[in-house]
Amino acid sequence: MRIACLQFAPELGKTANNIIRADRILEAATLSQIDLLVLPELAFTGYNYPSLSAILPYLEPTASGCSTVWAKATAAHFNCIVTIGYPELYAATSSLEPISNTSSSLTYQPTAYNSTITVSPAGKILAHYRKTHLYYTDETWAQESPSGWLTTGVVFEPNTKPDEELQAAFGICMDLNSYKFQAEWNAYEFANAAKKAGAEILVLSMAWLSTHSTEVLEVPPGQPDLQTLSYWIERLRPLVEQDKEVIIVCANRCGEEPGNNPIGQEEGVEYAGSSWVGRIGRGQINIWGILGRGEEGVLGVDMGEEPMFVLKMRAANGDVHD
Repeated sequence: MRIACLQFAPELGKTANNIIRADRILEAATLSQIDLLVLPELAFTGYNYPSLSAILPYLEPTASGCSTVWAKATAAHFNCIVTIGYPELYAATSSLEPISNTSSSLTYQPTAYNSTITVSPAGKILAHYRKTHLYYTDETWAQESPSGWLTTGVVFEPNTKPDEELQAAFGICMDLNSYKFQAEWNAYEFANAAKKAGAEILVLSMAWLSTHSTEVLEVPPGQPDLQTLSYWIERLRPLVEQDKEVIIVCANRCGEEPGNNPIGQEEGVEYAGSSWVGRIGRGQINIWGILGRGEEGVLGVDMGEEPMFVLKMRAANGDVHD
Protein backbone atom coordinates (compact mmCIF):
# COMPACT_ATOMS: atom_id res chain seq x y z
CA MET A 1 0.00 0.00 0.00
CA ARG A 2 1.34 3.43 -0.97
CA ILE A 3 0.44 6.39 1.24
CA ALA A 4 1.32 10.10 1.01
CA CYS A 5 1.04 13.06 3.39
CA LEU A 6 1.20 16.66 2.21
CA GLN A 7 2.87 18.78 4.90
CA PHE A 8 3.00 22.50 4.27
CA ALA A 9 2.58 25.92 5.88
CA PRO A 10 -0.69 27.49 4.75
CA GLU A 11 -1.13 31.19 5.50
CA LEU A 12 -4.08 32.33 7.57
CA GLY A 13 -7.01 33.40 5.41
CA LYS A 14 -5.17 33.09 2.07
CA THR A 15 -7.18 30.20 0.68
CA ALA A 16 -6.47 30.68 -3.02
CA ASN A 17 -2.73 31.11 -2.45
CA ASN A 18 -2.67 28.05 -0.18
CA ILE A 19 -4.29 25.91 -2.88
CA ILE A 20 -1.68 27.06 -5.39
CA ARG A 21 1.05 26.30 -2.84
CA ALA A 22 -0.27 22.78 -2.25
CA ASP A 23 -0.52 22.09 -5.99
CA ARG A 24 3.06 23.21 -6.56
CA ILE A 25 4.38 21.00 -3.77
CA LEU A 26 2.48 18.00 -5.12
CA GLU A 27 3.67 18.69 -8.67
CA ALA A 28 7.28 18.85 -7.52
CA ALA A 29 6.91 15.54 -5.67
CA THR A 30 6.17 13.58 -8.88
CA LEU A 31 3.90 11.11 -7.13
CA SER A 32 2.74 7.96 -8.89
CA GLN A 33 0.51 5.06 -7.97
CA ILE A 34 -0.45 6.16 -4.48
CA ASP A 35 -3.51 4.79 -2.76
CA LEU A 36 -4.14 7.50 -0.17
CA LEU A 37 -3.18 11.17 0.14
CA VAL A 38 -3.85 12.96 3.46
CA LEU A 39 -3.70 16.71 4.10
CA PRO A 40 -3.67 18.61 7.41
CA GLU A 41 -6.50 20.04 9.47
CA LEU A 42 -8.04 23.19 7.92
CA ALA A 43 -5.54 22.71 5.14
CA PHE A 44 -6.38 25.68 2.91
CA THR A 45 -7.74 28.24 5.39
CA GLY A 46 -5.13 28.12 8.13
CA TYR A 47 -5.99 27.34 11.72
CA ASN A 48 -5.38 30.08 14.30
CA TYR A 49 -8.61 32.08 14.08
CA PRO A 50 -9.53 33.91 17.31
CA SER A 51 -13.31 33.93 16.84
CA LEU A 52 -16.29 32.87 14.77
CA SER A 53 -16.41 36.25 13.07
CA ALA A 54 -12.77 35.86 12.01
CA ILE A 55 -13.23 32.45 10.35
CA LEU A 56 -16.77 33.10 9.05
CA PRO A 57 -15.68 34.31 5.58
CA TYR A 58 -13.71 31.09 5.10
CA LEU A 59 -16.32 28.54 6.15
CA GLU A 60 -17.20 26.11 3.36
CA PRO A 61 -20.62 24.54 2.72
CA THR A 62 -20.84 20.89 3.71
CA ALA A 63 -18.96 18.71 1.20
CA SER A 64 -19.23 21.33 -1.55
CA GLY A 65 -16.67 24.07 -0.89
CA CYS A 66 -13.28 24.70 -2.44
CA SER A 67 -11.53 22.03 -0.32
CA THR A 68 -13.97 19.36 -1.50
CA VAL A 69 -13.69 20.50 -5.12
CA TRP A 70 -9.90 20.36 -4.86
CA ALA A 71 -9.97 16.94 -3.18
CA LYS A 72 -12.13 15.48 -5.95
CA ALA A 73 -9.95 16.91 -8.71
CA THR A 74 -6.76 15.74 -7.00
CA ALA A 75 -8.18 12.28 -6.32
CA ALA A 76 -9.05 11.95 -10.00
CA HIS A 77 -5.65 13.27 -11.09
CA PHE A 78 -3.65 10.85 -8.94
CA ASN A 79 -6.23 8.05 -9.07
CA CYS A 80 -6.17 7.81 -5.28
CA ILE A 81 -8.29 8.47 -2.21
CA VAL A 82 -7.85 11.95 -0.70
CA THR A 83 -8.59 13.16 2.84
CA ILE A 84 -8.49 16.89 3.62
CA GLY A 85 -9.46 19.06 6.59
CA TYR A 86 -11.77 22.05 6.14
CA PRO A 87 -13.99 24.43 8.18
CA GLU A 88 -17.55 23.32 7.55
CA LEU A 89 -20.59 25.53 7.40
CA TYR A 90 -23.41 23.07 7.96
CA ALA A 91 -25.41 23.38 4.76
CA ALA A 92 -28.62 21.90 6.19
CA THR A 93 -28.97 24.72 8.74
CA SER A 94 -32.42 26.23 8.27
CA SER A 95 -32.72 28.27 11.44
CA LEU A 96 -29.89 30.41 12.77
CA GLU A 97 -29.61 31.37 16.43
CA PRO A 98 -29.06 35.09 17.12
CA ILE A 99 -25.85 35.89 18.99
CA SER A 100 -26.34 39.65 19.28
CA ASN A 101 -29.06 42.14 18.54
CA THR A 102 -28.30 45.85 18.47
CA SER A 103 -30.27 48.77 17.22
CA SER A 104 -28.23 48.84 14.03
CA SER A 105 -27.68 45.21 13.16
CA LEU A 106 -28.60 41.59 13.84
CA THR A 107 -25.96 38.88 13.70
CA TYR A 108 -26.47 35.12 13.79
CA GLN A 109 -24.69 32.00 14.97
CA PRO A 110 -24.17 29.54 12.10
CA THR A 111 -23.60 25.86 12.71
CA ALA A 112 -19.95 25.17 11.98
CA TYR A 113 -17.68 22.15 12.39
CA ASN A 114 -13.99 21.40 12.08
CA SER A 115 -14.22 18.56 9.57
CA THR A 116 -12.45 16.25 7.18
CA ILE A 117 -13.79 14.86 3.95
CA THR A 118 -12.53 11.74 2.18
CA VAL A 119 -13.23 11.21 -1.51
CA SER A 120 -12.58 8.51 -4.12
CA PRO A 121 -10.98 8.95 -7.56
CA ALA A 122 -14.49 8.93 -9.00
CA GLY A 123 -15.51 11.83 -6.74
CA LYS A 124 -17.59 9.74 -4.35
CA ILE A 125 -17.64 10.87 -0.72
CA LEU A 126 -16.31 7.93 1.27
CA ALA A 127 -16.29 9.53 4.72
CA HIS A 128 -17.16 12.85 6.33
CA TYR A 129 -15.92 13.33 9.89
CA ARG A 130 -16.45 16.19 12.35
CA LYS A 131 -13.97 16.81 15.15
CA THR A 132 -15.14 15.40 18.48
CA HIS A 133 -12.62 16.89 20.93
CA LEU A 134 -12.26 20.60 20.26
CA TYR A 135 -9.11 22.53 21.16
CA TYR A 136 -9.15 25.97 22.80
CA THR A 137 -8.81 27.66 19.42
CA ASP A 138 -11.64 25.95 17.54
CA GLU A 139 -13.92 26.00 20.59
CA THR A 140 -14.47 29.66 19.69
CA TRP A 141 -16.24 28.82 16.44
CA ALA A 142 -16.90 25.10 15.96
CA GLN A 143 -19.33 22.67 17.53
CA GLU A 144 -18.46 19.16 18.64
CA SER A 145 -19.40 16.31 16.34
CA PRO A 146 -23.00 15.34 17.14
CA SER A 147 -22.31 11.74 16.14
CA GLY A 148 -18.92 11.23 17.80
CA TRP A 149 -16.15 8.96 16.55
CA LEU A 150 -16.19 7.59 13.01
CA THR A 151 -14.84 4.25 11.86
CA THR A 152 -16.11 3.10 8.48
CA GLY A 153 -15.18 0.76 5.66
CA VAL A 154 -13.11 2.33 2.89
CA VAL A 155 -12.33 0.36 -0.26
CA PHE A 156 -8.82 0.95 -1.60
CA GLU A 157 -9.23 0.05 -5.23
CA PRO A 158 -7.13 2.44 -7.35
CA ASN A 159 -3.62 1.02 -7.33
CA THR A 160 -1.76 -1.30 -5.00
CA LYS A 161 -4.70 -2.49 -2.89
CA PRO A 162 -7.36 -3.53 -5.40
CA ASP A 163 -10.80 -4.05 -3.92
CA GLU A 164 -9.57 -4.33 -0.34
CA GLU A 165 -11.84 -2.76 2.26
CA LEU A 166 -10.18 -1.48 5.41
CA GLN A 167 -11.93 -0.21 8.51
CA ALA A 168 -10.74 3.40 8.68
CA ALA A 169 -10.91 5.46 11.89
CA PHE A 170 -10.81 9.21 11.30
CA GLY A 171 -9.54 11.81 13.75
CA ILE A 172 -8.49 15.44 13.88
CA CYS A 173 -5.61 16.64 16.04
CA MET A 174 -7.06 17.29 19.54
CA ASP A 175 -9.07 14.08 19.21
CA LEU A 176 -5.92 12.30 20.42
CA ASN A 177 -6.09 14.15 23.73
CA SER A 178 -8.48 13.60 26.61
CA TYR A 179 -11.75 15.52 26.39
CA LYS A 180 -11.04 19.20 27.20
CA PHE A 181 -7.88 17.94 28.96
CA GLN A 182 -10.21 17.04 31.82
CA ALA A 183 -10.88 13.34 31.33
CA GLU A 184 -8.53 10.80 32.87
CA TRP A 185 -5.24 10.50 30.98
CA ASN A 186 -5.67 6.76 30.58
CA ALA A 187 -9.19 7.04 29.17
CA TYR A 188 -7.61 7.16 25.69
CA GLU A 189 -11.00 7.94 24.16
CA PHE A 190 -9.99 8.05 20.51
CA ALA A 191 -7.66 5.05 20.65
CA ASN A 192 -10.13 2.91 22.58
CA ALA A 193 -12.98 3.84 20.23
CA ALA A 194 -10.85 2.88 17.22
CA LYS A 195 -9.82 -0.35 18.91
CA LYS A 196 -13.42 -1.26 19.79
CA ALA A 197 -14.52 -0.56 16.20
CA GLY A 198 -11.82 -2.84 14.81
CA ALA A 199 -9.97 -0.07 12.98
CA GLU A 200 -7.32 -1.21 10.52
CA ILE A 201 -6.09 2.23 9.50
CA LEU A 202 -6.07 5.57 11.36
CA VAL A 203 -6.35 8.71 9.24
CA LEU A 204 -5.40 11.82 11.23
CA SER A 205 -5.43 15.37 9.88
CA MET A 206 -3.65 17.75 12.26
CA ALA A 207 -2.61 21.31 13.05
CA TRP A 208 -0.60 20.29 16.12
CA LEU A 209 1.34 23.02 17.86
CA SER A 210 4.95 22.76 18.90
CA THR A 211 5.37 22.85 22.67
CA HIS A 212 8.65 24.77 22.21
CA SER A 213 8.97 28.49 21.63
CA THR A 214 10.74 29.57 18.45
CA GLU A 215 13.57 31.09 20.49
CA VAL A 216 14.45 27.93 22.39
CA LEU A 217 13.61 25.35 19.75
CA GLU A 218 16.73 23.28 19.17
CA VAL A 219 15.35 20.86 16.58
CA PRO A 220 16.42 21.91 13.05
CA PRO A 221 13.50 22.38 10.61
CA GLY A 222 14.56 19.32 8.61
CA GLN A 223 14.42 17.00 11.62
CA PRO A 224 11.22 15.67 13.24
CA ASP A 225 10.05 16.80 16.65
CA LEU A 226 10.59 13.54 18.52
CA GLN A 227 8.97 14.87 21.69
CA THR A 228 5.74 15.40 19.77
CA LEU A 229 6.03 12.03 18.04
CA SER A 230 6.50 10.29 21.39
CA TYR A 231 3.41 12.06 22.76
CA TRP A 232 1.27 10.98 19.80
CA ILE A 233 2.38 7.39 20.22
CA GLU A 234 1.58 7.45 23.92
CA ARG A 235 -1.93 8.73 23.19
CA LEU A 236 -2.39 5.65 20.97
CA ARG A 237 -1.21 3.23 23.67
CA PRO A 238 -4.29 0.89 23.57
CA LEU A 239 -3.66 0.32 19.86
CA VAL A 240 0.09 -0.10 20.28
CA GLU A 241 -0.45 -2.73 22.99
CA GLN A 242 -3.19 -4.73 21.27
CA ASP A 243 -2.37 -8.04 19.57
CA LYS A 244 -3.07 -6.61 16.11
CA GLU A 245 -1.37 -4.10 13.85
CA VAL A 246 -2.98 -0.89 12.61
CA ILE A 247 -1.74 1.47 9.89
CA ILE A 248 -1.44 5.09 11.04
CA VAL A 249 -1.25 8.22 8.90
CA CYS A 250 -0.55 11.52 10.69
CA ALA A 251 -0.67 14.54 8.36
CA ASN A 252 0.35 17.61 10.34
CA ARG A 253 1.07 21.13 9.10
CA CYS A 254 4.21 23.16 9.69
CA GLY A 255 5.15 26.83 9.79
CA GLU A 256 3.92 29.72 11.90
CA GLU A 257 0.77 31.81 12.22
CA PRO A 258 0.02 35.10 13.94
CA GLY A 259 -2.46 35.48 16.77
CA ASN A 260 -3.05 34.12 20.23
CA ASN A 261 -0.86 31.30 21.53
CA PRO A 262 -2.95 29.13 23.90
CA ILE A 263 0.07 27.25 25.27
CA GLY A 264 2.61 30.05 25.69
CA GLN A 265 3.15 33.68 26.56
CA GLU A 266 4.48 34.86 23.21
CA GLU A 267 2.27 36.03 20.37
CA GLY A 268 1.90 33.70 17.41
CA VAL A 269 2.05 29.92 17.11
CA GLU A 270 4.44 27.41 15.57
CA TYR A 271 3.34 24.00 14.34
CA ALA A 272 5.18 20.75 15.00
CA GLY A 273 5.18 19.24 11.51
CA SER A 274 6.68 15.73 11.79
CA SER A 275 4.02 14.05 9.65
CA TRP A 276 4.54 10.29 9.58
CA VAL A 277 3.21 7.00 8.28
CA GLY A 278 3.59 3.75 10.15
CA ARG A 279 2.04 0.68 11.68
CA ILE A 280 1.43 0.15 15.39
CA GLY A 281 0.54 -2.91 17.42
CA ARG A 282 1.96 -5.83 19.41
CA GLY A 283 4.03 -3.37 21.45
CA GLN A 284 5.85 -1.99 18.40
CA ILE A 285 5.83 1.19 16.36
CA ASN A 286 7.02 0.72 12.78
CA ILE A 287 7.73 3.96 10.95
CA TRP A 288 8.00 3.99 7.15
CA GLY A 289 8.70 7.70 6.89
CA ILE A 290 8.61 10.98 8.80
CA LEU A 291 9.10 14.62 7.79
CA GLY A 292 10.97 17.37 9.63
CA ARG A 293 9.20 19.73 12.00
CA GLY A 294 9.49 22.67 9.57
CA GLU A 295 9.73 20.82 6.28
CA GLU A 296 7.32 21.52 3.46
CA GLY A 297 6.90 18.58 1.13
CA VAL A 298 5.22 15.28 0.44
CA LEU A 299 5.98 12.18 2.47
CA GLY A 300 5.39 9.19 0.22
CA VAL A 301 5.88 5.64 1.48
CA ASP A 302 5.43 2.13 0.13
CA MET A 303 4.36 -0.08 2.99
CA GLY A 304 5.39 -3.13 1.02
CA GLU A 305 8.97 -2.18 1.77
CA GLU A 306 10.81 -2.48 5.08
CA PRO A 307 10.14 0.29 7.64
CA MET A 308 12.80 2.92 8.34
CA PHE A 309 12.51 2.59 12.12
CA VAL A 310 11.17 0.00 14.54
CA LEU A 311 10.44 1.23 18.06
CA LYS A 312 9.16 -0.55 21.14
CA MET A 313 7.00 0.91 23.86
CA ARG A 314 7.97 0.46 27.49
CA ALA A 315 4.97 -0.65 29.50
CA ALA A 316 5.93 1.34 32.60
CA ASN A 317 5.98 4.90 31.33
CA GLY A 318 5.15 4.89 27.63
CA ASP A 319 8.60 5.95 26.43
CA VAL A 320 9.62 4.62 23.06
CA HIS A 321 13.09 3.44 22.11
CA ASP A 322 14.95 1.69 19.31
